[in-house]
Amino acid sequence: MTQEERLCAQHVLLLARKKLTSEQICQHFDISRDSARRDLIKLGSLADVQRIRGGAILVPVQGKVLPYLQREQMSAAKVAMGKAAANLVNENDFIIIDSGTSLTAMAAHLVIPATVVTNSIDCLALLAEQENINVHLLGGKLNHYHRAILDPKAVKQLSTYQVNKLFLGVCALSESGLSTSSEEEADIKKTMIRQAQQVILVCDSSKFEQQNFHRICALDKIDTIITDQYPAQRLFTLINQLGIELLVVNENNKGEQNG
Repeated sequence: MTQEERLCAQHVLLLARKKLTSEQICQHFDISRDSARRDLIKLGSLADVQRIRGGAILVPVQGKVLPYLQREQMSAAKVAMGKAAANLVNENDFIIIDSGTSLTAMAAHLVIPATVVTNSIDCLALLAEQENINVHLLGGKLNHYHRAILDPKAVKQLSTYQVNKLFLGVCALSESGLSTSSEEEADIKKTMIRQAQQVILVCDSSKFEQQNFHRICALDKIDTIITDQYPAQRLFTLINQLGIELLVVNENNKGEQNG
């Protein structure tokens, strides 16, 4: 893990814990005190981080925040979708977890033994807490906006893995299929789909009836959709016609399936 990737993972931990000490950084990332000190200096340059003696704390932020955190909030609905996704993992499954806040919520609730491939640094930080989960982080250049590895090296690495289930995020979903505004993101998602026996889309309802420039796949490549609201009638009818399982969850994590 590069220092840049490590700093992003440390920021995720700080968001969850509110305080991070030099000793915790050393233990969690298996680095020296000198490396932890250098990390804390850089971490302290972030707007929502304040350095203290022996560590750093989270402070309220006014104004601009990171793009990923700005455009996505960890709502109760996303947490419910994440829990529902985690519940679909069987013991000792081999899975891919894509990037995105709902999938970060999934990683936070995944506790059973499994092997996970991911390109998300937020998922990595959470899964690193679980000793019974084997994690394979895709390599390459970090995309700061998506907080994920979208590099061609990651696409090549993905082609060497075969998994039971893919938990996929998406920017847009319509009757035409899945799409995104990023060519790099489309490439890595296409490869994820090819390497999985079962494709589970974790997608909140704001993505319905949306279409972006770069097509990922047709809807018939999807086996299950986990979402927070039912789609409009035409899209709902198509999902049923294709035999896609639709799992709609609410903030209380109660799910309903289409029949």
